[in-house]
Amino acid sequence: MDQKYGAETIDELSDPAKWEIWPAPEHHPEVLYQHFPEFTCLCPRSNYPDFAAVHQVLIPNRQVIELKHLKLWLNSFRNREISHELATAEIVDTLAKTLDLHYIFVLMEYTPRGNLTTIPMVEYRNPRLHELTRDAPLANALENACRIKNRLIDRVVG
Repeated sequence: MDQKYGAETIDELSDPAKWEIWPAPEHHPEVLYQHFPEFTCLCPRSNYPDFAAVHQVLIPNRQVIELKHLKLWLNSFRNREISHELATAEIVDTLAKTLDLHYIFVLMEYTPRGNLTTIPMVEYRNPRLHELTRDAPLANALENACRIKNRLIDRVVG
C-alpha cells in the first residue's frame, strides 16, 4: 500500500534541507514563543508512544522556519524510537544549526508514564551573544527570552 500524502510530506520534511525558510525582521530582534501540544515519539525501550507538549523560546538571527514545516518536522518524530532527553537535544541542535539562531530554549512537557513525569530542558546561546553590550537591542531580546523561559519553567515545573 502506498503512503498517504500526509506521511509522504512528513517524511520529506524530516530533512531540514527541504524546509521553507523565511526572513526574520532585520532591525527589530524578536523573541518567539512556540507551543506544539501534540508531539509524539516512541520509547526506545518499550516502543510504547510517548506524548509531550513542546515549548520553545527562540531569538531568530536572519531566518525562521515556515510554521507548517516546523509542525510537520516535529511530527516526523512520531515513529522514531528516541528518548525524551535526546529528542529535546535534537530539536535544539537542529533548529540552532539550520536557522543560525541567536538563542533557543526548549522544554518538553511529557505525559507521565509509570507514575513518573519527565521534563527535559535544553538551552543554546550562540557564542556571538557573549559580545553584547547591555544597551544592544539583542541584549533586550535575550533578557525577554530569559524572562519567558523562567516563567515557563515556573508554570510547568511548579
